[in-house]
Amino acid sequence: MLEFFFKYPRQAFADSSFVLASSWPLWLMYALGFVCAALVIAGLYLKRNSLRPWQLATLGLLQLLMLATVLFVLWQPALVNERLLQGENTVAILLDTSASMAQTDGDATRMARARALLSADSLRPLAEMYKIAPYAFSDHAEALASFDEASLPAPGTATVLGQSILQTLRRAGTASLGAVILISDGADNTNTISQKELGEIAGFGVPIHTVGIGREVIPEDLELESVQLPNKALAGTTLTARVAIRHDQGGMARIKVYDGDNFLIAKEVQLDAAQKSTQAFINIEVPAPGRLDLHFKLDAINGEHNLANNTRSHVVDVPEGKYRILYIEGEPRWEYKFLQRALNDDPSIQLTTLLKVTPNKYYRQGVLNPKELEKGFPTERQDLYQYDALMIGSLNVAELTADQQQLIRDFVSERGGTLMMMAGLHGLGLGGWGESVVNEVLPSRLSMKDGAFLRQQVPVVLTASGRTSPMLKFSDNDSENLKQWSDIPPVADYQNLGPLRPAATTLLEVVVDGHNQPLLVSQPYGRGQSFILATGGTWRWQMNLPLEDLRHETFWRQLARTMVANAPRPFEVSSVVDNQSIRIKAELRDPDAADNKGVAITAVASSANGELVNLEMLPVAGRAGMFEAAFTPKAEGLYNIEAISRKGSKLVNSVRTAIRYEQKEEMFNIRQNRALLERLSQSSSGQYWEPTQWRKLIEAISYSKAGITEQQISYLWDAPFFFLLLVLLKSAEWLLRRRWRVI
Repeated sequence: MLEFFFKYPRQAFADSSFVLASSWPLWLMYALGFVCAALVIAGLYLKRNSLRPWQLATLGLLQLLMLATVLFVLWQPALVNERLLQGENTVAILLDTSASMAQTDGDATRMARARALLSADSLRPLAEMYKIAPYAFSDHAEALASFDEASLPAPGTATVLGQSILQTLRRAGTASLGAVILISDGADNTNTISQKELGEIAGFGVPIHTVGIGREVIPEDLELESVQLPNKALAGTTLTARVAIRHDQGGMARIKVYDGDNFLIAKEVQLDAAQKSTQAFINIEVPAPGRLDLHFKLDAINGEHNLANNTRSHVVDVPEGKYRILYIEGEPRWEYKFLQRALNDDPSIQLTTLLKVTPNKYYRQGVLNPKELEKGFPTERQDLYQYDALMIGSLNVAELTADQQQLIRDFVSERGGTLMMMAGLHGLGLGGWGESVVNEVLPSRLSMKDGAFLRQQVPVVLTASGRTSPMLKFSDNDSENLKQWSDIPPVADYQNLGPLRPAATTLLEVVVDGHNQPLLVSQPYGRGQSFILATGGTWRWQMNLPLEDLRHETFWRQLARTMVANAPRPFEVSSVVDNQSIRIKAELRDPDAADNKGVAITAVASSANGELVNLEMLPVAGRAGMFEAAFTPKAEGLYNIEAISRKGSKLVNSVRTAIRYEQKEEMFNIRQNRALLERLSQSSSGQYWEPTQWRKLIEAISYSKAGITEQQISYLWDAPFFFLLLVLLKSAEWLLRRRWRVI
């Protein structure tokens, strides 16, 4: 529309300065304008007896606007801009040749639609003005001889937009590069382009014009967008997977879960038509130590062609042995007794307790040897670090030395353990913990002033965060779970907390005099996590519920398992798929321990197809105890990985994990990512285009300020807008005169 009225495209006005190109002086235009205004006023004065003042003013305004337009056109308005000098500049064209471009949209593939733009006839107007540098890209850019089918590389297994553009710009550094045309569906496997990459691209000063290929909405496609669940789980627990389904219409979806070839569970999910993504939670039982090779599969819907994005896999390690929790309590009380009963029979938890019975004596239970905790709470790192979680009940901070308090802080931040503090007469703020270094670990700022411990029965309610937390699930059904929490007996007491920290998440609350206040709060800290349970009265649940009701045991077992689930073991190995490689990380929990001094770590990766890879793992700079290695598998499949630590020829330890290697990320995010393409073009002073706007794109390139340019004047005086404006103004005056009978 702009080009129809003013002759030139939007780009011409954005990159130009306005001038009056006539050789006549401006003072003459102003003088003539003054004379014209005087004549109009004189003419209207003669009509003063036949028209009202507002009618005279309206006619005068129309006449003045018409005369001003005539004078403006006579002085030849024009745009002065810089345009690329024909024959002296290069335009780079990047064609996305990743596997996602093989997707079919309608009756043709995306690649076919892209190559139609790059035919000899389509490129001829561009080639007549500039040199064309053809490139193809997927995970990297490479120069081409032409865009003929024989010259194109095989479809790539990944798309990395930012780095591919930067490679092209760097290669063309010595040429007069006027612009870059990027033809892609925007399906970047990194999901975005970093701000650093955008800044570097903009720094070249070359506009990036993006041409979006592919549909933005695909109603006949469902995509298993993501599956979120831990990389390890405890035997005998329930694992909750958070799945996200991408869709462009409502309806019902069905997702099935397999462990290898064994069917586990199926769940129907109602897709919200008002949303582009719907989330669901699927609970999976973890029966025994070993490994879960989980496959999540969406049933196809009518008309769906791309089934590769209906499946995702995730391997979960289920380590052997028990996780250890140390629970120290400052006084005998019912909460201590009932908590022990709840956790003692848990197959995944080894609970060790220290109960203060006299000023100088602790009663030990659950120790593995007579020497353990013989002198009370640990004073050495290795003694405390053997535990995965620490629980502190109604204990005054004065019972521990400053070094022991610092050790607790380090246990969370460095060791990656979990700390839970519980309410009591000598607990939390009343126990002086607000003055301790431990306070900075906690999700609430404790103080003596805010720490009142009140013996009053108050009901417990789930928060919004608590409703989605797996550790607070009494039932897989959300409504049923909410009902079970709503009728759970009140707790017998509660303790006031100080203000919560910004990273704190409240999971449970108590209702006190009509107002809700935090009961169970958590936050991450360093490598670990901390909790506050602001009551010592959950034992009332066990007393007031029927004998067969296990909600009290379930609460404590799920909470305890959550506390230890992510705690690092003495020696751990993990792996991730990084582009086309498998990257392996091994970590020593306490690299300064004597047993870990001078160890060397190797890794062995093996697959079912017989591939065997031996790797020497190298220390990671700046990360004590961290080792890393990577390799590129020869085929897709499940890879078993074993990390081995040695001192010389002596074996110290070995750990195992597994990962499924699949190269099908190009089958996900198949909808055109227009937002990413627009962000890229706007950051470089380019523009996003649809394939049908190809000729306008060629015209817009000429206004680039990169490369070799020449100054050009584009006249506006003969633009249709001014002719139409004069006709409109004169017609309006004539119609008003006729209506007012003064013609």
